[in-house]
Amino acid sequence: QGASRTGGGDGPAAGGTGPAGDGGGGERVAKSFRVDAESIDLLGDLVGELVVAKNSFPFLADRAENEYGVRELARELKERFNVINRIAQDMQGAVMQVQMLPVQQVFQRFPRLVRDLSRRLDKEVELVMEGEQTEADKTVIEVLGEPLTHMVRNSIDHGIETPDEREAAGKPRCGTVRLTARQEGENVIIEVTDDGGGLDPEAIRNKALSKGVVSESEVARLGEQDSLQLIFAPGFSTREAVSDLSGRGVGMDVVRSTVNRYGGSVSVASEKGEGTRLRLAMPMTMAVSYVMGVQVAGQLFGVPMESVVETVRLPQSEVRHVKKEEAVVLRDQVIPLRRLDRLLMLESSDSDSDVRERVDANYDEPQVTILVVRQSDGVVGLVVDDFQEGLDVIVKPLEGVLASVRAYSGTALLGDGRVLLVLNLRELL
Repeated sequence: QGASRTGGGDGPAAGGTGPAGDGGGGERVAKSFRVDAESIDLLGDLVGELVVAKNSFPFLADRAENEYGVRELARELKERFNVINRIAQDMQGAVMQVQMLPVQQVFQRFPRLVRDLSRRLDKEVELVMEGEQTEADKTVIEVLGEPLTHMVRNSIDHGIETPDEREAAGKPRCGTVRLTARQEGENVIIEVTDDGGGLDPEAIRNKALSKGVVSESEVARLGEQDSLQLIFAPGFSTREAVSDLSGRGVGMDVVRSTVNRYGGSVSVASEKGEGTRLRLAMPMTMAVSYVMGVQVAGQLFGVPMESVVETVRLPQSEVRHVKKEEAVVLRDQVIPLRRLDRLLMLESSDSDSDVRERVDANYDEPQVTILVVRQSDGVVGLVVDDFQEGLDVIVKPLEGVLASVRAYSGTALLGDGRVLLVLNLRELL
């Protein structure tokens, strides 16, 4: 991984390739040098430690004011925190820039893969790649390899028809697999699109039912788009026998679980006879995450800020009951409610009622505290006890036995030494 800098001065710059300019100012010469990847990783780890350390300042300021009654010291600590926070953010941005790599690092393996597979399956396939210079954190690039390989294999094996079948359907004998990458906000979007036969929702529902992935009552409630998402269900595969192509008997659930583990998402859209598009979204960096703290049943949890739409407090009387579910109307939009303590199977304590009473003291009637979050199929309101401030944290994925607990995406160390559990809303909801 290389980094670049610009230098200048009187006379030739050390290691430079150009002469000095006329007069007192030398010509500014761009230089680059190689840095070992482990050194960059170490620098990233040190920035992460700095983020954790600077998060301790607000806790120290709070103790200075509330426990020791030294308000002046608390104010100075807060001022110092603002300075260190700005420097830490600048350092984080600089290190992120050094760690960025183009997705071309992953894409370059696919031309040969497509040639080998098409020859092996007696299919004619053309690979089109776009957006190869789109950049992402090198850790993200490393994670993308396996899911993308599986998705491309799947498109060629299951999606693209044989030349004779395509000709009979009025299509060119040569099929096209399009691999595109682009940046959207703080995410990298990669799509694998084919012009093959597409997915049949009815066939997917029947296969899922025969394999016991869903029950008959669940199948009856599934629409076409929901049926397509069954390909990501554990244990689902359209193959009767395990092969060394596409899923190799494993299924697309491996792709989803791998992507979700690192804060990404994967979805599918298809039209029968026209083709299929698999869309993968990954955060540009996994170094430092910004989360909002929420208090539930006496415990503090983190919610990724990119999922948060807004926070509201509404009178309890505005909560409506639709069948067996709760909902509220917010700006003419019906928002379903989910109580976070029930989703996490937590029991409320006496301290929780104290929090609610303190919050409700400013109102004439009891209030409900709602965190509105964005999901793939719309927005959902999470009922919590209270909100906390936003935090920059280093999220570490769960490992070992805990890796199977999908309700949490990882843990983070707070400035006061506590461990924060970061919620995986996609699995929880």
